[in-house]
Amino acid sequence: MENTISQTDNSITIGRAFAILGITIVMTIPATLATSTLLVAAPNLKSWIVMFGYILQFAATLAVVYFVWNLKVTDYKKVKLILFPIALLMTFALSIISESICSLIPMPDFVAKIFSEAISLDFAGYLTVGIIAPFLEEWLFRGIILAALLRRYEPRKAIIWSAVIFGIAHLNPWQFIAAFIIGCAMGWLFWRTRSIWIGIFMHWANNTAGFLLGYLSGDMNTSITDYFGGPMNHAIILIICALVTLCAIKAFQKIPVVQPSEPATPEGCLLS
Repeated sequence: MENTISQTDNSITIGRAFAILGITIVMTIPATLATSTLLVAAPNLKSWIVMFGYILQFAATLAVVYFVWNLKVTDYKKVKLILFPIALLMTFALSIISESICSLIPMPDFVAKIFSEAISLDFAGYLTVGIIAPFLEEWLFRGIILAALLRRYEPRKAIIWSAVIFGIAHLNPWQFIAAFIIGCAMGWLFWRTRSIWIGIFMHWANNTAGFLLGYLSGDMNTSITDYFGGPMNHAIILIICALVTLCAIKAFQKIPVVQPSEPATPEGCLLS
């Protein structure tokens, strides 16, 4: 029998979580039509138009989710400042680990070209990737989807499924891996803190680091692993990243889990 708790208001099933993902993907259609039209009229404003299309996609999704299922972000609890530098180290360590895994999957040239042209390496491009994306995506995937799943399922199940959905939303296997790994970490910390802020911070750090690397190299497809040198250096760095991640987990485990206002999920379901 499925390990669940009794349904409360604003909880959702995994099926409904995937329905929200479907809405997010479908909303790319009107967003793409709007941006295509605007690009014809003002091609010199490409970066800003792409930003508008991205905001339109997520704003429409959040509106549908709110008006249809009455789901909104309510977890804005304060987080201890000491957690942020620990989260920063954990983010960079997991980013390197996920980049190393992604590098094992060959990327076709046409996909690399799409990635390179998707985001402009300018101020508007950074606003989209580094500022707007962390807020909109964390509001949807942790603040709404994960929060609602946690009201119905045990933490482990809710966190993993929300990370899977977060990964699928990126619509390609390379970003799926990274999004799933860091999505699990952000989901776990959301569950422990019941705050959206720690996820927004980690999302900002990850995206900003990626954008900065792309800006300095002139190519958004540049990976930090390209600078590691030989296999021995790479292996040593991965071991260090694994140790940093484990130390961060141990540090976070010392912080008591913040209890939600809704009935608690079964105890002992995840690292605690």
